[in-house]
Amino acid sequence: MVREDEKWIPVRVALRCRPLVPKETSEGCQLCLSFVPGEPQVVVGNDKSFTYDYVFDPSVEQEEVFNTAVAPLVRGIFKGYNATVLAYGQTGSGKTYSMGGTYTASQEDEPSVGIIPRVIELLFKEKEQRQDWEFDLKVSYLEIYNEDILDLLCPSRERSCQISIREDPKEGIKIVGLTERNVTSVQDTVSCLEQGNNSRTVAATAMNSQSSRSHAIFTICINQEKKSDKNTSFRCKLHLVDLAGSERQKKTKAEGDRLKEGININRGLLCLGNVISALGDENKKGGFVPYRDSKLTRLLQDSLGGNSHTLMIACVSPADSNLEETLNTLRYADRARKIKNKPVVNLDPQAAELHHLKQQVQQLQVLLLQAHGGTLPVSINSMAPSENLQSLMEKNQSLMEENQKLSQGLSEAAGQTAQMLERIILTEQENEKMNAKLEQLQKHAVCKLDLQKLVETVEDEELKENVEVIRNLLQVLAQWQVRANPEREDCVPGEFTVESQGSSANLLKLCRSFA
Repeated sequence: MVREDEKWIPVRVALRCRPLVPKETSEGCQLCLSFVPGEPQVVVGNDKSFTYDYVFDPSVEQEEVFNTAVAPLVRGIFKGYNATVLAYGQTGSGKTYSMGGTYTASQEDEPSVGIIPRVIELLFKEKEQRQDWEFDLKVSYLEIYNEDILDLLCPSRERSCQISIREDPKEGIKIVGLTERNVTSVQDTVSCLEQGNNSRTVAATAMNSQSSRSHAIFTICINQEKKSDKNTSFRCKLHLVDLAGSERQKKTKAEGDRLKEGININRGLLCLGNVISALGDENKKGGFVPYRDSKLTRLLQDSLGGNSHTLMIACVSPADSNLEETLNTLRYADRARKIKNKPVVNLDPQAAELHHLKQQVQQLQVLLLQAHGGTLPVSINSMAPSENLQSLMEKNQSLMEENQKLSQGLSEAAGQTAQMLERIILTEQENEKMNAKLEQLQKHAVCKLDLQKLVETVEDEELKENVEVIRNLLQVLAQWQVRANPEREDCVPGEFTVESQGSSANLLKLCRSFA
């Protein structure tokens, strides 16, 4: 559900060539394939060469095939990724042998053990090494026979008619009505595999005495949850697919039911080939993909172009009598290499929701860091997630109240500042009025008289005293003018002080007379 690292990953292709079988040797068949030493390349005849991710010649054992190509996908499951291993090829090319579709517990120690039993063993081995995780494993096993889905783990085939394919927007393709069994050990899982193998539809043809007449899919669903963190939980699926081989009627000499089976097998493989072509063709990128043309392609919708790490094992025969079928398989596999999937970590939906809440807690912690000057209180780190969230909510409420108080204080300060500005403006207005009054007084007629000369000529003492007061008043006006307009050079202050030059009462009276 949570798209942690969405990247386009190409489908990997491993080519596996079986040795010549006794029948082919007795018929005098020759090898038509050659392998380039040290390179994942195969040459058909003398001129056609194909390169894949892995190439295994007839001398390679089962263990090397598994360790090289399959084991990395199994280990990726424990990181939360889906995986698919898909075996394709003509009938009798070794698909079921490679996958282990006929495995029984008696073959446990044999080197011929196929991929599915080895996957089961590695899966539980890796599980035991992860003691800090809890696991819940379920297995299912189905086959597609004549375009019908049959439940290989159901004792009775009656339930098979109730199986349907549905698509979940979060979990992808789901099969409703299919038996799922809980398994806790290798033995439990192998037992399910054996039961399903015994229930598979097989029959003899001229090409293969034990020919698979159906496409089989063995699925392991893994739910894993971390013990120390219940919010970390993964759900992923591992599909192990053994396809029925493509057939030619003139070679299989099929009749009746075998012929009908072969027609349905080829029809399903043709639909699969159309899906691979649509996904691998760069010119059709983003176009329509015919997943719904068959049940096989519907079930493999996530594996091809969807949410899965996918490996296709292309099995071929080296005999020149099968050259045409081998060449078709090589081309088929080459197209599959061009498909790109987008595997993502599959988080449990409930765990994903908890993960989202955890992210919100982390965001609140960042806010606390900012509020505390970059240091988070120690008590926050030591609390459980629920206590952590509650504490953060309380801290957030406290911060909001503090912010509200600060906002009120700022409003009051802004009001006081406005009052001070108003007083300053009023004071400036009063100063302007005063300056205007001073200029008016300076323009008064008395200011134009030569008061010093007038004092010397006047004989009346009272009048002389009044003239002296006026003279002192003019000096005071000159000083005020300088203080009010210090930049003016025409205002020259005198040496006058009110206390030393006469009665302040007379001066005030005189000022009022001028007003």
